[in-house]
Amino acid sequence: MIDSIEASVGIYLATLIISVLSGLVPVINGELYLIAAILVAGDPVVGLVLAVIVAVGQMIAKIVLYYAARGAGALGRSTRLGAKLERAQLLMERWRNKPLTLLFVSAVTGLPPFYLVSLLAGIVGIRFTTFLLLGLVGRVIRFVALALLVLYW
Repeated sequence: MIDSIEASVGIYLATLIISVLSGLVPVINGELYLIAAILVAGDPVVGLVLAVIVAVGQMIAKIVLYYAARGAGALGRSTRLGAKLERAQLLMERWRNKPLTLLFVSAVTGLPPFYLVSLLAGIVGIRFTTFLLLGLVGRVIRFVALALLVLYW
């Protein structure tokens, strides 16, 4: 019984750690990890729980990126980096009309890359709660859909 609990906690904790890392380091693929973990677990309920954990871990990483970009935007205004950030922000004015749609679509599909959209959301100043809600819902949809594909293909 204890071994079973430790094994369950182990896979959940490993999934959370790997998903946070995959959200920060693009070469670590959270989707491939999720597929492998679901196949190893072999239980549909565990597979869906793992999908939600991957979504949460990815959002933890994207929150770090969001706040890093927000801080860089505030700190960099007086530097050469600040000039580049201001130029990027001017380009983002076109995006300002539809930022929430783009944020949600990116969270679900990964196009444009959610990594970049998270950074841009911080630079442009999308409210944190809006970013968190749309990003988390989008990521849950993405990873639960992937889990369902793996489980029932």
